[in-house]
Amino acid sequence: MFKRWLLASTTAAVLAILPIAAQAQTNGGDIVVTYKDDITTLDPAIGYDWVNWSMIKSLFSRLMDYEPGTANLVPSLAESFTVSPDGLTYTFHLREGVKFHDGTPFNAQAVEFNVRRVWDPKFKYFYKRGAAIPPYRYFNLKDVKATDDNTVVFTLSARNAFFIEQLAEGASPGLPTMASPAAIEKYGNDDFGNHPAGTGPFMVKDQVKGQYVTLVRNPDYWNK
Repeated sequence: MFKRWLLASTTAAVLAILPIAAQAQTNGGDIVVTYKDDITTLDPAIGYDWVNWSMIKSLFSRLMDYEPGTANLVPSLAESFTVSPDGLTYTFHLREGVKFHDGTPFNAQAVEFNVRRVWDPKFKYFYKRGAAIPPYRYFNLKDVKATDDNTVVFTLSARNAFFIEQLAEGASPGLPTMASPAAIEKYGNDDFGNHPAGTGPFMVKDQVKGQYVTLVRNPDYWNK
């Protein structure tokens, strides 16, 4: 099963294909979706328009998520979490055995990498462009640290009532939508969007700017 996103001059085809897409999700097969605009980037740190995010949400996963059709928060890449009594320390225990599309392991170090990339100006791979969209994403965050391969701790300087909800937000760039640190190191911040590697149910097979992007099923997707 694959998804191919094509560029078109109108949006009518998008509306026409929705019933086909819904059927294909049940029966398998191919889905062709057209857009009138080009894809600017598939980097979740800076991708914020509807065209980008419709694909980014298929390529990348987050620590938290919402149950489909509800406002109920559930762990995603995080298997569980605890909050200290003072509301300043959030400890996440991560799923084991999850891999990025490039075959590298998802772990607590990857979480720390992704957060520091858009939050910590002293971090080697800090992405200034990503840090600016939006600037409030890690409100009151004081520190983030991987304490072992499967545990990451967020420390706040003051309470943030929306902290957990932000970790589940799928339409706000830069929040912990996990990208492969190895791919970012290989291609650099500015080119990673052309070589995206996440942990989502689909992964990029090929893309030609101005023409198409082909996504294929991720055979190792953690959420069977």
